[in-house]
Amino acid sequence: MGRCCFYAVGTLSLLLLVTSVTLLVARVFQKAVDQAIEKNIVLRNGSETFDSWKKPPLPVYIQFYFFNVTNPEEILSGEIPRVEEVGPYTYRSLDWWTADTCNMINGTDGDSFHPLITKDEVLYVFPSDFCRSVYITFSDFERVQGLPALRYKVPAEILANTSDNAGFCIPKGNCLGSGVLNVSVCKNGAPIIMSFPHFYQADEKFVSAIDGMHPNKEYHETFVDINPLTGIILRAAKRFQINVYVRKLDDFIETGNIRTLVFPVMYLNESVLIDKETASRLKSVVNTTMVITNIPYIILALGVFFGLIFTWLVCRGQGSMDEGTADERAPLIRT
Repeated sequence: MGRCCFYAVGTLSLLLLVTSVTLLVARVFQKAVDQAIEKNIVLRNGSETFDSWKKPPLPVYIQFYFFNVTNPEEILSGEIPRVEEVGPYTYRSLDWWTADTCNMINGTDGDSFHPLITKDEVLYVFPSDFCRSVYITFSDFERVQGLPALRYKVPAEILANTSDNAGFCIPKGNCLGSGVLNVSVCKNGAPIIMSFPHFYQADEKFVSAIDGMHPNKEYHETFVDINPLTGIILRAAKRFQINVYVRKLDDFIETGNIRTLVFPVMYLNESVLIDKETASRLKSVVNTTMVITNIPYIILALGVFFGLIFTWLVCRGQGSMDEGTADERAPLIRT
């Protein structure tokens, strides 16, 4: 009976170890989970994903901040404009460019992303306010309502004055500088310049040209927190500023002394945060997935456990053989 138990433990340990290694190498459970997620994330009429896409359950809040001019008379005489931020007012609710690569539409509108995202990925979105595609890159690991998230941000290179962005200069070769984008070509010729709030990540010349600009990363940066398993947005803030290009007209006495500059009008902060009920349902899915994908490791742990028992039995049996009884240690033939 003891010998039978001895071999049974050894065989079980070996089988568990081989099974766990096979499952880990073949990624059986991980592939099954990935396929299930990809299948359920498809927009099909009547599915929960389709209903959420058609009528998003999460409230989206848009905050408007206006810049109130406090020295209009001094501006006309050539002094630096002084503005005061007013707000927020909160509510719920391409052949333009000079290079073919700039006219391409890449990515989604930013409402959702594909599942199984890794931090090494670069994600593309098309914000219609900027009339161009932009990319976002991984920044930090976050937790939102107890759920793991990857924080992606808009890098400064998007609006940098570099050769990669030369195709966005309108007219061709007329680049205003880093941190601003002339979108007049897609706004019916209106002299509208887009930037981040308070000229965040823009050249210092834009900030110093207006008295009252205070760029701040915490309040003026655009970011999105994405659950890497499902691609669902857990928290996001899209912030951009609308400016107008102002220049003096020598033929008009009233504007003859006005400085040529990019003048801020208002900026928007569009934000969303997953609610507790939705987060609870998503957390259940994430936890179940973690258990399933960790099954090979559980089997591996059991294999190691029974392997230790097998080793202990071997050592114990060897020790018993070495010690023996007094009669067993006595020589068979005495001289």
